[in-house]
Amino acid sequence: MLAALLVAAMLAVGTTVEVAALGRVLRRPAPVAVALTVNVLVMPAVALLLLDALGVSGPVAVGILLAAAAPGGGSGALLAHHARGDAALSVSAQALLALVGLVALPAWLTVADSRVGLGLSALPVGGAVLLVAGSLAGQLVPLLVGMSLRARRPDLAARVHAVARRIADVLLAGIVLWSLVANADRLGEVPGAAYLVMAVVVAVGLVSYAAPGLGGAAARGAVAMTTTVRNLSLALFVAAFAPDAGQTILTVLAYGLVMYAVAVAAIAPMRRAAARPFAVKS
Repeated sequence: MLAALLVAAMLAVGTTVEVAALGRVLRRPAPVAVALTVNVLVMPAVALLLLDALGVSGPVAVGILLAAAAPGGGSGALLAHHARGDAALSVSAQALLALVGLVALPAWLTVADSRVGLGLSALPVGGAVLLVAGSLAGQLVPLLVGMSLRARRPDLAARVHAVARRIADVLLAGIVLWSLVANADRLGEVPGAAYLVMAVVVAVGLVSYAAPGLGGAAARGAVAMTTTVRNLSLALFVAAFAPDAGQTILTVLAYGLVMYAVAVAAIAPMRRAAARPFAVKS
């Protein structure tokens, strides 16, 4: 189901991206630099500081840290598309962040090791690399197919976009709903302080919308959504090797529910900002 979501989402986004737009992203690296900084440094650091300040420890702390330190979520570009974000910027940032996450995640686990009790020996690096490689392939292939259709058969691309977007929306809603229903009786096991940390970390991702140097609302929406959506597949993969895997996985899933709830709520105001004809650029 996750693989199908990734393919449908990237196919839908790909039908809106032009090759020339990717070139513009390369010529204006500031938004990508902001996304990297917030993803790799700010969000994990905020999570770690809040976990310590609020006394959240054990597998719950590990789960939050895994989510906060795993950028490059596969549905980030889809939500950016709904928010009328810059498609070329969102897919470029999403792919780059997924790769960077392979370094960022173990680095932050090393920083937090003495407090949360999860050593690098628990991180299956080879498997994580394969997971991210497979995820990137699942993103790039349908993305390139969609871009090719847009360049050669724009009418067909429009029809494919409509179908792929509906499929992706249904799959995303289904995954979130299933996660909520399947774990409804256990979500109370995650302490309230942990939910507070999750909410603040997710908010930090969205606040990247207001970072200086991003340009207009489309670029801001792309950066904010691809930053807010974490690579939960990677976080769950690593969580399965944690000392208390069940509780750690539950915490990652709880983070996902908070993340999607906040991100979806932010779509409407971002769309309105992107639709303003004379939006001020910074």
